Amino acid sequence: MTFLYDIGGLHPWLLAVVLNAGLGLLGWRLVSKLLTPAGLIHAWILGVIIWGLLGAAGYGVVLFYFLAGSAVTKVGMAQKEAAGIAEKRSGARGPENVWGSAASSTLCALATLVVPVVYQPLCCLGYVSGFSTKLSDTTASEIGKTYGQRTFLITTLRPVPQGTEGAVSLEGTLAGIVASGVIAVLAWVVG
Repeated sequence: MTFLYDIGGLHPWLLAVVLNAGLGLLGWRLVSKLLTPAGLIHAWILGVIIWGLLGAAGYGVVLFYFLAGSAVTKVGMAQKEAAGIAEKRSGARGPENVWGSAASSTLCALATLVVPVVYQPLCCLGYVSGFSTKLSDTTASEIGKTYGQRTFLITTLRPVPQGTEGAVSLEGTLAGIVASGVIAVLAWVVG
């Protein structure tokens, strides 16, 4: 099994460069609201790596993660900003966010270069589970900040205000479970 794809006669790495540049230019207005300029460069690098290693299927997973995570961060933004619990830069992601979200998944994708073919599906499972976990965390945090009726500190189970670091809510937890399941199903569907 190989994870390199050849579309239109282009080498997968060349296609990755062209695709990411094209998507970045076409979606500049949207992307410039979701990523800082440095974040855009790092997201471009991530996109090239993922397309080059895992093709359209792997790219679809990271793209879904980025769009879903960005969308859920925007939910209730005015309310979160007024309460002082919103993500900095109105949720625009910088390099630290790109790699904080994608480092473990990227390492799993890179591992497909060196592990025996029989273990490559496990690397892909690790790739998906990294994004599934991160999307669950982001969704739970953002929905909990906006809609959490009662929030508790995870370590003591004592009630705390919304937005407290380490706080959980039923609403956020359920939203996180759904988000994790959606990205896992998407990954299964795209192979």
